[in-house]
Amino acid sequence: MDEMVTYIWQYPPLALLEEDSYLKADRGDVRTIAGAMEQTLNSLDIEAKVVEVNLGPSITQYCFEIGLKVRISQITSLEKELALAAQSPTGKIKIEAPIPGRNLVGIEIPNKSVGMVNLRTILASDDMRKTKSKLAIPMGLDVSGNPVIANIGKMPHALITGTTGSGKSVMLNSFISSLLFRASPEEVKLI
Repeated sequence: MDEMVTYIWQYPPLALLEEDSYLKADRGDVRTIAGAMEQTLNSLDIEAKVVEVNLGPSITQYCFEIGLKVRISQITSLEKELALAAQSPTGKIKIEAPIPGRNLVGIEIPNKSVGMVNLRTILASDDMRKTKSKLAIPMGLDVSGNPVIANIGKMPHALITGTTGSGKSVMLNSFISSLLFRASPEEVKLI
């Protein structure tokens, strides 16, 4: 009679993944850009002050506190003027007016160069460690540089699209790797 052998699964250590030496985003001079946008708005009699700057890997969000007499439409109509003042590398900006759940207006400017985020950064984050689901996968960083984590167990399906070279295969490999780092073969099986 054959003896039943049991194996104890050992999760791979995060040390297998590359350190946090990712390429930093080039945002330009954040203070100068904030001052230029404030000056542009104030020169048009729109009372606004930058109270917060969120540094994301692909965009930088400037959060403005506006005066009580300022209408949101006054700011949203100045998209091109603000893009010029901010020296937006694409010539475009995105205005989020108001930022959901906050009493602020957000102006998002693309970074001059995009920061690269590695898998280890997200897997080692407190957000990922606190996530109980074995089916949690890293999506990247949000506009504030905070990890974005999704639970594929709650998704009816997933569709990953993009142009050639945009990172679809890298994303799938990150999903699979994150499952391997968080779940044993008894907990999760790939078909």
